[in-house]
Amino acid sequence: MKNLLLVILFTSMTGYVSAQTFTLKGLIKNQMNEGVPFATIAVLRTIDSTLLKADIAAENGGFKLAGIPKGKYYLRITAVGYKTFKSPVVEIIDNDIEFEAFTLQSTDQQLAEVKVVASKPLIEVKQDKIIFNVESSINATGSNALELLQKSPGVQVDKDENILVKGKTGVRIYIDGRPSPMSGKDLASTLKSMNSADIEAIEIITNPSAKYDAAGDLGIINIRLKKNRKIGTNGNITLGANFGITPKYNTSLNLNHRDKKFNLFGNYSYSQGAWHNTTFDDQILNNIMYNKTWHGLWRDTAQSIKVGADYFINSKSTIGFSANGRISDHNGGGESVTLIGKRYSSIPDSVTLFSRTSNPEQNKNLNFNLNYRYADTTGHELNIDADYGTFTSNGVNTQPNRYVFNSPEIPSIDRNYVSKTPTDITIRSFKLDYEQPFKKGKLGYGFKLSDVKSDNTFDFFNVLNDTEIRDIDRSNRFTYTERVYAAYLNYNVTLNKKWDLQVGLRGENTKSLGNLISYKHNDLDKVDTTYFNLFPSGTLSFKPSENHSFNLNYSRRINRPSYQNLNPFEYRIDELVYSKGNPFLRPEYANSFKLTHVYKSKLTTSLGYWRTKFPVVGLRIPYDSSRTYFIARNLDYSEGFSLDMSISTPITKWWEIYFNVSAYHNLWRADLENGLVINNTTAAFNFNGQSTFKIKNNWTIELSGWYNSPYRRIDYNAAMGMMDIGVQKKFLNDNASLKVSYSDILNTARGGFHSQYAGIETNLRFKFEGQQLKINFNYRFGSKEIKANRNRKSGSEDELNRIKGS
Repeated sequence: MKNLLLVILFTSMTGYVSAQTFTLKGLIKNQMNEGVPFATIAVLRTIDSTLLKADIAAENGGFKLAGIPKGKYYLRITAVGYKTFKSPVVEIIDNDIEFEAFTLQSTDQQLAEVKVVASKPLIEVKQDKIIFNVESSINATGSNALELLQKSPGVQVDKDENILVKGKTGVRIYIDGRPSPMSGKDLASTLKSMNSADIEAIEIITNPSAKYDAAGDLGIINIRLKKNRKIGTNGNITLGANFGITPKYNTSLNLNHRDKKFNLFGNYSYSQGAWHNTTFDDQILNNIMYNKTWHGLWRDTAQSIKVGADYFINSKSTIGFSANGRISDHNGGGESVTLIGKRYSSIPDSVTLFSRTSNPEQNKNLNFNLNYRYADTTGHELNIDADYGTFTSNGVNTQPNRYVFNSPEIPSIDRNYVSKTPTDITIRSFKLDYEQPFKKGKLGYGFKLSDVKSDNTFDFFNVLNDTEIRDIDRSNRFTYTERVYAAYLNYNVTLNKKWDLQVGLRGENTKSLGNLISYKHNDLDKVDTTYFNLFPSGTLSFKPSENHSFNLNYSRRINRPSYQNLNPFEYRIDELVYSKGNPFLRPEYANSFKLTHVYKSKLTTSLGYWRTKFPVVGLRIPYDSSRTYFIARNLDYSEGFSLDMSISTPITKWWEIYFNVSAYHNLWRADLENGLVINNTTAAFNFNGQSTFKIKNNWTIELSGWYNSPYRRIDYNAAMGMMDIGVQKKFLNDNASLKVSYSDILNTARGGFHSQYAGIETNLRFKFEGQQLKINFNYRFGSKEIKANRNRKSGSEDELNRIKGS
């Protein structure tokens, strides 16, 4: 590290003036044809071995050194875990030079022999994304993935566990480079079953290039799982427990074996626990007041496993296979008491409704990926992915209800129901991506084919005398098929020493067919849709000096409706609330712009604008004189501005801070039937912050928190926020760590909303189990030799994460 600092310092003091300069660029790889990240490259004069210029390679091993005058030079390349490399002499006459890839030889050096003092920052700002390094946060320990998203810059989680960015839905969730096979409540359940022990980082990609699927008008959030980067046989084990109202436990085991020809890996994790929440829901409909108090309990047991192998055919070709699966058993339910009476009546409650809900459900998700990669030393790269995935869910919802009247002469009434909702979804995809040098830049192109089949059954039963009787008017089966054919073209080029350009165009043709099979006739039994769209994107980068850089991004994207939202049949959530699908939902189309400035890699400022056509929102509409139902509707448009500022910097040697503030202004506009006009605006902000104090003897203390101001979509949402504190101790030569944290130290884990439209007025408040003592132990074992892992992601894209809970 000392030598590296001297190299950089010396380089900054060295000047060379010439009438004409040239560029040296190339790629640094290891013996397994993998890029070596962050290697040091020094350009030295052959005449006296003096240093002319030095730089650091990118994460993929690529490097580019500009401003080199004519002359004879050689390159010296160093990297931790590799032998020093000295290139042959090269003479610059009148052209830029692009080297064939340099291959470094491993020193077989063990990490135990090297004292590593650097650690990843909590937040990293890249050209196309923001990275939240979960491993760098003590207070992230013991949290689940949904809670971690709430802590991420610019991200919110609302009362219904929808994931928002800048107060707006539309972001796509990926897990380890591939989308989660769920959305809605099933996505929330999956994220809650994933523990921080398995998560390395969260990547927020707001303006993806044309290479990505066009779905997600606010971009992509990728939850990157931990990967092993070491040669030999090694692994780590994690044990964790959370203590709140009830205890929760989690454990995980990672194993990996690497040699020159094979990489074998496996992971297993297990978690279980119960979470409590309380909701107060006050509603006024037709001058009748419904005051409901709900005490909920969510039980969850989840197991996940991932296995795979890479075979390095030669220095250019690799073939890999991976399979991962998750089984989760959920049982959400609770008890509620609803006081029903006329508004302003002297008799406050004429009827009391007692309800108990039990919703046991088992979800199974299984995915297979076959990958082939070819990369030569001239910049040509081919990736082929074939994917097959299944998602099955078997849910049973039991709803016993009893109405008790104030008048003793009126007997109570029992209304009991059972619904059974099996879901079976199959996803197939095939994609090909190719990159090659072209006109001093890199040209990428490819195509993708995907096929989705969704089969959803809804059987509704009235329970009479403990006998289930199918209600044929409320039972149905909905099948949905969708095929997307996509192709793209993407080009990256360095215009000069200060300017870089990336432009792309993606075309997608979508054909879908929804078919409703029911005993009750419905005019919307079949909906057949075909549409084609073009999605341009681009990034212009400008770096006027070492301390400043600017990026201007543009992208056009789409949000297709979730499969179950297209089902036109009604579903009973509880005795007084229903939901109904809308087969005529149109896709959302969004155009977004973002200008970002980064100062010294510490202060980041972004200004954004977006406009969405046909945004989808959930509306609560009267069902009859005493019931309501939810339905998804397209609005005319929404638009908004955003301003983001974040800073990550050390204050002293022992104190580091990170703060992020995201402010935004949104507008929602629509003229709907029955005279319902939506013309809502909101100005709001959210905040994330963390202070880390490094104490002697490997002790670290951390204070962190987040806050969401009040904001409005269709509803007025109350402010929410939490603060956590934690401590960490490393021991056994830094191979083991113990983290202890306490969340929600101010007991502020609560929220709510207010709405008034379509003749319904609602005031809702909720309190969830925020205060928890979290203990986590992690131990790493086996070989310690540093090795860059092979990064790859599958071909299954946004069609996976549109699966939604019933």
